[in-house]
Formats: sequence, C-alpha cells, structure tokens
Amino acid sequence: MESREAFAERIRLQLMSRYHGAAVDVDGARFALHVTGSGLDLMLPLAPLHHACDRQPDRVSALIGEYVASIEHQLTPRPAVALSTSRLVWCVRNDRFLGSHGRVGDLLRAPVGADMTAFVAEELPGSIMRGVPRDEWTLQGLNDDDVRRAATVNTALRFEPLVARVARTDRIPADGWRVASDPLFQGSLLMAPRVLAALAERAGGDVLLGVPDRGAVLALPAALPSAERFQRRVLREWREAMNPCSREVLITDGAGLRAVSRRSRTSAPAVLPWLAE
Repeated sequence: MESREAFAERIRLQLMSRYHGAAVDVDGARFALHVTGSGLDLMLPLAPLHHACDRQPDRVSALIGEYVASIEHQLTPRPAVALSTSRLVWCVRNDRFLGSHGRVGDLLRAPVGADMTAFVAEELPGSIMRGVPRDEWTLQGLNDDDVRRAATVNTALRFEPLVARVARTDRIPADGWRVASDPLFQGSLLMAPRVLAALAERAGGDVLLGVPDRGAVLALPAALPSAERFQRRVLREWREAMNPCSREVLITDGAGLRAVSRRSRTSAPAVLPWLAE
C-alpha cells in the first residue's frame, strides 16, 4: 500500500480533475483534504478510505471511485438562497471538525458532551448542509434566541417519528439500537430531548450512546451485560467509518447527557441544561 502522503496526493488530484472550481489542499496533520471554493469550506478525512483500501488491495480503484462519487453532494457549491429558519437544524460534529471551520466563532454552538458540539446548520437541497454564520441571521433582524429556538423546534420535529418507533419496540436487541437513516443529521438526535426520554423510558434506566459516524447513532441500555463491550463497539465503528464523528461514549437518563469516562460508566456533570427549558 502506498504511503499516506502519496495516497492523499492521489485523492487530491482525483478531486482537482473532477471539481475545477474548488481548491483542494492536503492537511497532513489530520490526514485529510481541505476543500475550499465558492460556498465550500470542508474537511474530508482520508483515514477510513485508506484503511478500506489497505484491507481490500484488489479493489483500490473501485473504492476510490466510490468515495469520490459519494462526496459529490458535499462539493456542490450552495445556491444563493436567502436564509430560512424553517431549514435550521442542530448539527452534531466533533470538535476537530469545528476547529477546521473557517468561521467557527460565527456559528451558534452548544456543547453536547465529550468531544462533540452542536451548531446551527441550514439544510439545503441536494443533501447539502452548511453552518450558518451569525451575520446572516442578524441581517434578517433575528437574534441568537430566535435561531436557537428555530433549530430546536425543527430538530424535535425531525426526530418525532423516532420517539414513536422507540415506544412501539416490543423488545430491546441484545446489542441495542442502531439508527442510521440520515447521513447528515443523525447525530442531531442527541439534541432532541423527547428521543432521549423515550430511550431511557423504554430501557427502564440509563442508556449509553455513541456517534461513531456522522450518519449513525448507537444506543444501548446501560444495565445490559453487553454494555461492558459498548465502548469497544463504538471505537470499532469509528475506525471503520467513512465519515467518523466520535469514539467517545455518552450516557443519558432521559433528562440530560453526560460524558462517560473510559475507566467507568458514570462520569462528568450533565450538560445541555437549556434543553429542559
């Protein structure tokens, strides 16, 4: 298998040849590609693709082709449309992702727990998401509370069907639940209080949560014997993820979230107190 540097350069050239309007630079420290351009500012991690190619050397070309095709929607510049509060949603990402955002200080953010933070994003046609900078909503006469309220309401509505599905579950699988129906905003269910309450009520107690991939959330009742292996499961999925989010584990009692220490299954003070307001 070629070196990480050569691999990154290979993917960079692939993207440059396909998307002429974007600037693509290698971020060696993060083993990622930083893509900028009109309406674009994103970081594309390469470790999952590199690992997949290392495991399947006879499919390298096919895997790279599939990867380039899969990120096409992310490399489409956003259309020049006016900001709409109906499209605002809380988006959950790891702190490293936010650190790579050129205008992170202009985003409306809320701590989630461990290494995850939520920020207000706008969902656009074509499966595109973008963080909304403060100057866009202030130009419309909105304040932070208006934007926070809109994102909270829209996020709750987005996951309301999941609340009903959890309540109707007749049994809890030994390995818990895996929710993976939304590639952009799946982790946002952590910002939906009714989902957390439904999980805890159905489990009859605390529930462990993991977001190893941006498009997948794992949940497991903390009282089950398999809870001892939950951290390893999250870590494994994080390592294999195409769009990794976090290898950390959170726990909810249905009313809040807290980070779980790797040494024990209880830890850290509760966060997101405003969710109960």
